[in-house]
Amino acid sequence: MGKLIGGGGLIAVALFMLLGFFNAGPMGTAVAVFTFLLAVVLPAATGGALLRSHFREKGTFARQREQLRLQTYESEILQLAQRKGGKLTVVEVAAETGLDAPTADAALQSLAQQGVADIEVTDSGVLVYAVHDIQKLPEKDSSRNILDA
Repeated sequence: MGKLIGGGGLIAVALFMLLGFFNAGPMGTAVAVFTFLLAVVLPAATGGALLRSHFREKGTFARQREQLRLQTYESEILQLAQRKGGKLTVVEVAAETGLDAPTADAALQSLAQQGVADIEVTDSGVLVYAVHDIQKLPEKDSSRNILDA
């Protein structure tokens, strides 16, 4: 919020200085250019940079928030998969989590893209997302050191 206020303030100062520049008395060309650059261009450019930085950060926060939301959905889906034996459909996820179908589908596809789940299809054409690590959880008690395998 500080960048937004600071940037807006600097732009206002630049506009005020521009008004004063046009009302100034006669001066030499070099002095006029230097004065214009120092009093108008510098605050305007700095204010513009602050505003651009503010809005760029706002977009970054929105993307981070969306990524965190997707990770939360994926976590809930993995917990559901554990309760359901490792296989889920979009309809099951939507019904059990309260997510709408497109969001549930996007989260399941994200898990598949990450290699956490595989996409299978039933004889009737229903897509099933299989989380094989969850299906193999009973085997974890018989695990051994990787060098002993």
